[in-house]
Amino acid sequence: MLLGAAHSLNHSLFLVLPLFLLAIVDEFGTSREIVGFVSGASLFIYGAGGIFGGRLSDRFGEVKTLTAGLALSGASTFIFLVANDLTVFTIGLLFMATFTSVYHAIANSFISKVFQRGMAEAMGIHGTGGNIGYMFAPIIAVALGTIWGWRIPFLFFGILSIIVSIFVLKWSPLIVRETGSEAKIWDIVGIPKLWTLIIFNIAIGLFYKGVDFILPTFLGTKDLPLLIVGSALSAIFAVGILGQWMSGKASDMWSSKKVLVVTSAGTMLGLFCLIAVPIPVVGILLFIMIYGFSFYGHQPAFNALAGLITPNNLRATVFGLLFFCSFGLGSVSTIIVGVFAERYSLELALGVMTVFSFVAFLLSFLLPARAKCSREQVK
Repeated sequence: MLLGAAHSLNHSLFLVLPLFLLAIVDEFGTSREIVGFVSGASLFIYGAGGIFGGRLSDRFGEVKTLTAGLALSGASTFIFLVANDLTVFTIGLLFMATFTSVYHAIANSFISKVFQRGMAEAMGIHGTGGNIGYMFAPIIAVALGTIWGWRIPFLFFGILSIIVSIFVLKWSPLIVRETGSEAKIWDIVGIPKLWTLIIFNIAIGLFYKGVDFILPTFLGTKDLPLLIVGSALSAIFAVGILGQWMSGKASDMWSSKKVLVVTSAGTMLGLFCLIAVPIPVVGILLFIMIYGFSFYGHQPAFNALAGLITPNNLRATVFGLLFFCSFGLGSVSTIIVGVFAERYSLELALGVMTVFSFVAFLLSFLLPARAKCSREQVK
């Protein structure tokens, strides 16, 4: 439950900017392209920090690293209260990204160590807990932001992060191990087939955050009120709950690769429907159902596959590296959609993201078909 709450808050903090993109652009007298660069820089830090978070977790344990990350990410949102220009806003976003970056490597490592059997299902349940939390986040953010301005949603989720960090610190069952690992970061080079997961994850990142960033603005051009836009995002997360739960079970029953091929195809199809279906409402509904199910459905299968091929004492480091490949290197997608949306059109920007999803679909065939659980330690 605590990991689910921490997971939902980790992503909820990043939902505020896309929802209030136009308001922030207008207040600071800038452009979507510039804010896209700022968002891209913060997401790069968000991804890169996963590597350091993974190493800290492998050396010092999950509890200390996770508690510090949650508390400091929450504290950083107070910077937005004094953000009267783009510079201070950027500083706040970068600090927030730095401290939130440690979460995924720690949580995925913890789950993979505790649930050696049924790992994919456990990953799916963790993702489901996160989705249940942040399917309400867009509606909450819109409600708070509409009444009191865009700064308050940041602060709201930040305060909740601090509260959760206190409970995590007191939750002793979360402690898997507090002894340090002697494994070196370059030991990951010897992990078989890891390179295929890295390349696939980079492709995922090249469209995922770009879609997240520009989608609310795109939906707004379809004459949808902001509350309906927020509800649409919540609906994607709601459908994602089913996708994560079902794909987790399917991965344990058959194989993660089969699930990843299917979900990659569905993700690509969902994006295609959004831009190609001539009736906007129909296209949006198809996108919500197909993309929401497929994209979030790929996560437990992918995380389980990564856990299965990785030794215990390198788990957090590997998950941190994979997180960097998706969110860090993939952060360029927000810059790409910002440039295409500003200079050409929102439809073309989403079309580029669809092309990247097609690349990810092709790469899914290169993933290892099956893997035995790697429990041994790297000496």
